[in-house]
Order: sequence, then structure tokens, then C-alpha cells
Amino acid sequence: MKQKRAVELAPDELRAEAAVNEVLGTCRFDYDDQAEPGKADFLLDPFDGAGPKVALEVSSMTDPGRQGLWKGLDRHYDGPVPGLKGDWLVQFTPGVHVRKSATPLVELLQHLEREGVDRIGRDGWPDNTPPGEFPTPEHAENLRTLYTLKIVSAQRVRSDRASGRIFPFEVTGGIARHTADTISPYIDAFLGSDQGANKVKKLARYTDREGHLFVWADRGQLDVTMALRQGFVPVDSPDVPDSLHTVWFGSLNADQAVYRWTRSGWTIAVVTSWVPTLDVRVEG
Repeated sequence: MKQKRAVELAPDELRAEAAVNEVLGTCRFDYDDQAEPGKADFLLDPFDGAGPKVALEVSSMTDPGRQGLWKGLDRHYDGPVPGLKGDWLVQFTPGVHVRKSATPLVELLQHLEREGVDRIGRDGWPDNTPPGEFPTPEHAENLRTLYTLKIVSAQRVRSDRASGRIFPFEVTGGIARHTADTISPYIDAFLGSDQGANKVKKLARYTDREGHLFVWADRGQLDVTMALRQGFVPVDSPDVPDSLHTVWFGSLNADQAVYRWTRSGWTIAVVTSWVPTLDVRVEG
């Protein structure tokens, strides 16, 4: 029988594991390599043998379609693109086909570089067309290419350190609140979903370990990012099943801070092991 190939861990899973390990002083004992059903994402043991043993599940509030989009974008544009001179911020839509759009997108950006054009977009970004006149046929063709690829805009970043990279981003709706009063309701909503119930059920099997659930906020939940960056601590608590010992709640746009809930309430934990990266996924 052919052995099943292990699934590669996603970046958000590794970031969650790194945060928990740093805060608790644990290290990986085992992880879900898809070799057996019902296994927790991570099993963590204390470095010194005196701390807690943890079963950790990692999840996200992001819609599955967008999760798939970003896994594809992160994988496809994780380094310099041959043939590009400058760095480009490219705004994608959820309907884009990452692999099929890759070559025509690079060809378009190369053409813009040759023509000295630094930005183009379907959202009214200006070109060289005088006010009141129609766009040039060339500019109109470039716009048609954007529509075909389901890309909203592209802007070149002028820098002496340019490495010929494409930095994807998307614009999502959200409201940034200057409080932390939405944090517990978000967790309540997640725990009440089928996805949350499955996570709790899986962790309940590990009676010899603390059950920890790490949830990533959707990138459109700007209130989570704002609250973490400002250090706002929720005063209420979510309705957490007895089988869960700790709930972690983080934002990929809030470096070095993550919410941690225990039976004593919410706190904010500082995470220094997360290496800051250029994140250009604009939200607003």
C-alpha cells in the first residue's frame, strides 16, 4: 500500500504554534501529519518537563474560498519573479485563478515597466489621458487585461532595494473600533459554528492534555487588529466549553501581540518569535 504523503503545515499554523511555544515554554512533541484521523494539529510538551502538556488546534475565521486564494498567492509569489525589475503591489480579487493568471500578469507588468508606467487600475487611478478624453487604445487594452485576470490594480514600488517581486493584497470591508468589546462575541460565534464544534470535539479526546484553541481573525475584522495594536483587553468572557483550557485569538496584521483567554479572563501576550514581514494586504 502506497504511503500517504504528509500535508505541509501552513504558515498561519506555524505562527500559532510559535506563539504558544514562546508564551508557555513548550516545544513540539508531535503534529498532525495526516497519518491517522482525529489527530490534533500540534501536541506540545514543556521544555523542562514541569509545565503543561498541550493539545493545540489552529483555525481561522476567514472564509474557505479566501483561505484557498491566499495559500495560492503566498505559494506562487514567495520570491523574486524572473523578468521583473521593480517590486509591484497587486490587488487581487477572490475570483482570480492564481496559476493561470501568473504569466499574463508578469507580461503586463513587464510591459508597464518598459513604458515607464508605475500604476494602473480599474478603480479610477489616472493614466496620461487628459481630463474629458477617452483613454488611449494601449491603456484601454491594459485595463481589459486586468478585467480578464480579475485583478483590480497594480502599483510599482520605487526602491533601491527592489528585487522584482509581486506583493499581493486585497481590500476587504471592516470597521476599526477603539474598544475590545467584539473579541468575546467573535469567539462565541466561532465556537457556535460547525467548524468550532469540530475543533472542540477533537480536543476533548485529549484528556491527559490541556485543550488549546488558536483562532486567527479574518483580515476584514479590523477591530481585532486595532484592539491588539492598542493593547485593549476585553472585560467580558466568551462561553467556552469545559474541555477547552485556553483560547488564543490573533490577527495576522498585528505583529507581536495575541489575545489569550483562560478561566481568569483575557490577557494580551507578547510574541517576539514572530519575524516581521512585509504585509501589503490592505484592508479598509
